Amino acid sequence: MIGLRARVTLAFGLLSLSVAVIVSVSAYVVARSYLVTQRESTAVTRALLDARAVNADLTAGTDPGNALAAVPSVGESQALGRVHGVWYGGGITVSPSDLPASLLSTAEASGAAQQRFSAGGAPYFGVSVNTAAGLYVELFPLSSLDTTFRTGAWFLAGTSLLALVVGALVGRWTASRLMSPVRSLAEGAAAISAGDLKHRIPPHGDPDLDPIGAAFNEMADAVEDRIHRERRFVANVSHELRSPVTAIVGTAELLGNHRDEFPARDAALVESLVDRSRSLSKTVVDLLELGSETHVDPVQVDSIDLATMVERLLVGRDRLGLLIGDRPVIRTDPRRVERVLANLLDNAERHGEGVSGVTIELLPGAVLVHVDDAGPGISPGDAARLFEPFVRGRTDGRAETGGAGLGLAIARDCAEAVGGDITVSGSPRGGARFTLRLPVDPA
Repeated sequence: MIGLRARVTLAFGLLSLSVAVIVSVSAYVVARSYLVTQRESTAVTRALLDARAVNADLTAGTDPGNALAAVPSVGESQALGRVHGVWYGGGITVSPSDLPASLLSTAEASGAAQQRFSAGGAPYFGVSVNTAAGLYVELFPLSSLDTTFRTGAWFLAGTSLLALVVGALVGRWTASRLMSPVRSLAEGAAAISAGDLKHRIPPHGDPDLDPIGAAFNEMADAVEDRIHRERRFVANVSHELRSPVTAIVGTAELLGNHRDEFPARDAALVESLVDRSRSLSKTVVDLLELGSETHVDPVQVDSIDLATMVERLLVGRDRLGLLIGDRPVIRTDPRRVERVLANLLDNAERHGEGVSGVTIELLPGAVLVHVDDAGPGISPGDAARLFEPFVRGRTDGRAETGGAGLGLAIARDCAEAVGGDITVSGSPRGGARFTLRLPVDPA
């Protein structure tokens, strides 16, 4: 299906062509009718005058040939006369045998006749007058008039094609003018969806189009304000929770250190309290980081050995020998990249039944880190919203794995802060594959 710009361009072109064809055809028909009528009227008047003069000469006893020779030639007109059954005429280009019988018979019956005909492939207009001395015929060639008509027709056809081109150009300019705010809206929406909440649409100076951009800017202001308010709310709440949660964790750790002194049932409760308090503390820390808009902090670029970083994180999770692939050294923000990789590995351990492999793949201009897990995989419905805060994939009947659903959201923000992104797909080992893409210097 052709786009809106092409449709507008085509519509303008066809409209211009239609108007040009109608005007050209009308002008051609009117001009042709007028010129033919004028030419025939002039020819009839001329022939009647010449016939009267020739009749007067013949009545006066002038030789028919001399009488016809005395007729003045108009352009390439030709005079013929039939006296007592004999044809006369000087400089004959059309012989009497080429004359239409109807032209002669009508003149003999009614006194005069006129007719268009062709002789030798050339068009003529003939006028015949029956006089007392004989039949007078005068022929007027129409070749020059037909040439004029053909030239005019070609000129009007060329004008129509020119109108098509001009109309198409005007249509393209108009479509571009109309599409300019639409393109600005698309670019603005893409920028905001990519995280640039400051992007706004500049005015175009058109009173009919600028309200569209103004409405979009108002919507963007509202979205930015809402996101900032939500972030401030999360930061404030998590900050207020930090002190009591720290006290709870400290108390739980203290009880945990003396769990051997409690009965078995109480010891189990203390162990559960320690685990839950640690999980709560981690959630509060994640909320603080998510609400602090860390993605707007300046990126601290340094050289890192990506494979060594991954191996260190795997050792800390007792997952040795799972790294394969390239071992590039890249320049990026080490803190953010390490946080992304740690969150992806923790997500695989917590929700994907363990890490099954990590692959580093160096490409032109980018490096990919694939983290595969041994879980059941991610459904398409969950994959579309998995990186939103507080969203966790369905467990499909498995035991609750814990976590607040913030790890992937934080990982995504950190990845975007260094110019990368995270995608999720099926793993060739089975389970899910989370892929971190990082830009690298071509050098």
